[in-house]
Amino acid sequence: MIALGKLAVPLVVSLVAIGSSGRAHADDAGIEFFEKKIRPLLVAHCSECHAADAKKLGGGLLLDSRDGVRKGGDTGAAVVPGKPDESLLIKAVRYTDGSVKMPPKGKLPAAAIADLEEWIKRGAPDPRDKPVASKANDSWEETMRVRARWWSLQPVQNVEVPRPQAADWSDHPVDRFVLARLEKQGLKPAEPVEPRTLVRRLSLVLTGLPPTSEQVAAFLRERESIQPATAYEKLVDSLLDSPHFGERWARHWMDVVRFTETHGNEWNYEVHHAWRYRDYLTRAFNADVPFDQFIREHIAGDLLPKPRWNEKERFNESIIGTGFYRFGEVNHDDCISLPSIGYDLADNQIDTLTKAFQATTVACARCHNHKLDAVSVQDYYAMLGILRSSRLVSHCIDAPDVNAKLMQRLTELKTELRKELAAVWMQETSQLARYMPAALAKRANRPDAAELAAGLDTKRLEKWIAVVAAEKMLIEDPFEPLRVLATATMTDPAAVASEWQKQSERYTKEDRDRTDFNRTQFETFADFRAGSLPAFSQITGKPPAEPTARDGVDPTSRLGRSLAFPDGWHIGGQALRVDPRRGGDFALHPDGDALVRAVLPAGSFTHAVSDKLNGTLRSPVLPLGKKNISFQVLGQRSSAVRLVSNNCQLNYKNYRALTSADLHWETFSPPDERDSLRTYAELMTMFDNPKFPDQLAALGGDKDNYKLPWDKAAENPRSYFGITRIVLHDCPEPPRAEVAHLRPLFAGNGPTSLADVAARYATVIEAALRAWSEDRATDEDARWLDALLRRELLANQVGSSPRLTELAKEYRQTEAELALPRVVAGVGESGSGYDQPIFTRGDVARPSETAPRRFLEVLSASRDSFVSAGSGRMELADRIASSGNPLTARVIVNRIWHHLFGTGLVRTVDDFGHVGELPSHSELLDHLSTRFVAEGWSMKKLIRSLVLTRTFQLSNQPSAESREVDPQNRLLQHFPARRLEAEAIRDSILAASGRLDRTLYGPSVQPFRDKDYADRRLFAGPLDGHGRRSIYIKNNLMEGPKFLEAFNFPGGKVTQGRRDVTNVPAQALALLNDPFVLQQADVWAKQLVARSDDSIGARIDVLFQTALNRSPADDERQRFERTMLELAELHQVPPSGVLTSQLVWCDLAHAIFNLKEFIYIP
Repeated sequence: MIALGKLAVPLVVSLVAIGSSGRAHADDAGIEFFEKKIRPLLVAHCSECHAADAKKLGGGLLLDSRDGVRKGGDTGAAVVPGKPDESLLIKAVRYTDGSVKMPPKGKLPAAAIADLEEWIKRGAPDPRDKPVASKANDSWEETMRVRARWWSLQPVQNVEVPRPQAADWSDHPVDRFVLARLEKQGLKPAEPVEPRTLVRRLSLVLTGLPPTSEQVAAFLRERESIQPATAYEKLVDSLLDSPHFGERWARHWMDVVRFTETHGNEWNYEVHHAWRYRDYLTRAFNADVPFDQFIREHIAGDLLPKPRWNEKERFNESIIGTGFYRFGEVNHDDCISLPSIGYDLADNQIDTLTKAFQATTVACARCHNHKLDAVSVQDYYAMLGILRSSRLVSHCIDAPDVNAKLMQRLTELKTELRKELAAVWMQETSQLARYMPAALAKRANRPDAAELAAGLDTKRLEKWIAVVAAEKMLIEDPFEPLRVLATATMTDPAAVASEWQKQSERYTKEDRDRTDFNRTQFETFADFRAGSLPAFSQITGKPPAEPTARDGVDPTSRLGRSLAFPDGWHIGGQALRVDPRRGGDFALHPDGDALVRAVLPAGSFTHAVSDKLNGTLRSPVLPLGKKNISFQVLGQRSSAVRLVSNNCQLNYKNYRALTSADLHWETFSPPDERDSLRTYAELMTMFDNPKFPDQLAALGGDKDNYKLPWDKAAENPRSYFGITRIVLHDCPEPPRAEVAHLRPLFAGNGPTSLADVAARYATVIEAALRAWSEDRATDEDARWLDALLRRELLANQVGSSPRLTELAKEYRQTEAELALPRVVAGVGESGSGYDQPIFTRGDVARPSETAPRRFLEVLSASRDSFVSAGSGRMELADRIASSGNPLTARVIVNRIWHHLFGTGLVRTVDDFGHVGELPSHSELLDHLSTRFVAEGWSMKKLIRSLVLTRTFQLSNQPSAESREVDPQNRLLQHFPARRLEAEAIRDSILAASGRLDRTLYGPSVQPFRDKDYADRRLFAGPLDGHGRRSIYIKNNLMEGPKFLEAFNFPGGKVTQGRRDVTNVPAQALALLNDPFVLQQADVWAKQLVARSDDSIGARIDVLFQTALNRSPADDERQRFERTMLELAELHQVPPSGVLTSQLVWCDLAHAIFNLKEFIYIP
């Protein structure tokens, strides 16, 4: 029962004081919006006529400074802040003002106009507070020298710890730095916080969960039995060791990397297995992975020579870190005709990477040198080259030994199955010479038909009759000559010799013409047939920069390089850990009466062992010169082949779902700009397909696929592809099917009777079968056997022999034990590195000189480019993770301080540049940064040290002097109380109600919605999220969890290391009316009325201890007791029934949830 009576509403209102523990960061968000959206727009479309360096100033209007925008031109102010409809700028770009239309060369895109409108609605925030000097007076070299003196770019100093006057207050270095600053301002620290409050504060800060009543009581007992400081240290260590510590700090980092589980935009595709990255973070923080290692895993986790392995679960931890590149909004339109889509994606990656690890807004230099910081346009494009030399890929994280023994046993069983099948089939081929004449006789209704059919299996004979009676076959079908002969000799059996001669001449000509056509019209790009693998370098004339490598192994080891796949190809997934197959390999059905699915030609087939195993193949950048590229492939159930341009993973152009089990050609026309767009080919199974489930309902022909959540759509994990070769060509058609397998049929003298024809077929088939049984089959042999199986002309039942039954049973049982592949979205190498051309004013249509790949000039000893033949990500990671980098340690130390104390030493945690704020305690920041590196980049050691300070243990009550001198508490005279984050509020509600499920890890739970919105891939989950912590609720970019969004849950499009903290009516309404809150009040009430408390007062004590970790004050207890009686009267509950009334206790539990104290870190 869920109830909120008439008296409960004023009760809640009287108890609630929903406040804000900090100002909203609207200014920061507005400046961020200007830098990302507005400045590039003004530079690209307006600077030619409305900038200080314009050849001729248009209308007296300058748009390259804030004053210029506000002052306006000849017709007045261009912008009225907050009022876009009244702004001349908006009227001009809308083309609604007949006298002014800007830009004059053509109207801006609708999205650009919308950005300008949004900017003005926000008040037109603009950091350009100084007029821009003309180029003649502006030397970038001199500007760089000046900007390089900025505080955050100076080497970290090993600062001497100060000696404050009250030196006996604390000997902790941090306290001494804080106290010295307080004393300079004539301030004294607040009193120590009360122990119960300290436990609650520490637990919420370190784990995001309130302490249990038992934890509080245990701490208080220890304070009595041992030294209070020792008891506190033990409490700190226990919380640092809690697995929930990792969840809490993982969520902090997820804000920095704009973690989302879908890509938003119109179709809202999934970020496949994004939850694995979330769990990776939890494990990394719990294991206290050194931060320099953490950096390397994020930037280049796929390139580490010694990756970090999860020994228990047997997977590569390091490679998961590259998943951070993949979050955020992604456009899925055609990025060939709209190349800016790919560059916008890379821009977001640069922005995230440089803010996360360097707190530097490098993305602001996309169109021009940074207007405030020491970042040049060359810096930006140097980093863009690094990312465009990388690929957005799926990684199979399984260790090489995962499934290895099972795969080995399945391979052995296939060898035994081949022997047994060969024995069964050899017996059957002795009867082929009887079945064909009988079928021909039946087809012609000859008098001897019954005699010829005597003793033959009726069902098998019917299959042969269907072959000879078929109306049409492809010319390359092995039974096409027999079908034609059967038709021609129906009325004249004596015409066999002449008809056979016609067929022989026909096939001889076709064989010659097709072979000549294929030889002269096509150039092999890659051949996956074992023993027929020309190197990529032989095709293109270019040496490969990187060897072919496989997922899951050390890329520098011999095991990590394929000896049989073409040069420069990347092979991923478990299915392709073996080299390409020779002709005659076969795939098996995992269940059912039929055993063999197909006999395969030479090539690479992911279902050769099992279609549960995944696989990906990615080519080098496609060479220039040919108009078309064709792939000889097969595949089913959500596998695909495609061309990827500009790293656009969701592009619908040049994408084909594979829906046929038969080998066929798929032809594409690569873009002419394939070199600059870095176009490459990719084949992938379902687990690696970023477009699964597909909004276009194309994958596997499954029209309902896209209507299901990923986990439901993937309940049948079976998916496969196969490929034999890839060719380049100018002609419009792909290679023609060759008929070489029919040459033995027409060799020698022709037959003179139908019996001779049958004997000739039997001879060819027997030879193919014998070669297959001895594992020396050619593609031609495989073609014959596969044709027989497809027409059910060979025994293919599991029960064809006792031994076959036994082997098939073991094979299927073993195959069922295969673990499904574990896959994550991440980044991989592209092969050879690519130096990106600089786009003039950020316009992709105006490339200029190239920018060699390197790190930021201001943080480098020289402008030397990276020496790696690959992307340069490993070098970039090393430069950022260097102890000599002045930003890295400062940035992460400041982030940790921010999460412990509510505000960073540098308040703008994502921007240490000129737009950001100066540090409140610069020497303390350097001291902590020096110590952090010296102690092995350990985040836990730093956190432990900081929470052990007296500064962290202060009361949250400011002194009168502090309010006057330091109203924002930047000097930390008292502990800064603050509102909990959205997730911690929800988790606290679940903890209080007893519904919290503390299970770690696993796929995310869909957030609560009223129903599914499948077209937008918004699916409904349970109201309480199965009781899971909020970190496990799915973060959908198109629409996040509504309850969390009410409390400033981040949007997931950009880095947000410091969340907004607003105080809006929607928050109070959420706590009053949200069905989740009402439900949990009811759940808590059920537990309360089941207790054996002997009084209302005792029950109220339980409420307070559970929710607030303290007992109520006398006046609070009295007020609540009075309220209980009022609620009982409202619900018509007699005084004797109050303790057992769920309605009454539900209302009171609901009131507790609405206390300000409940949602604050004290």
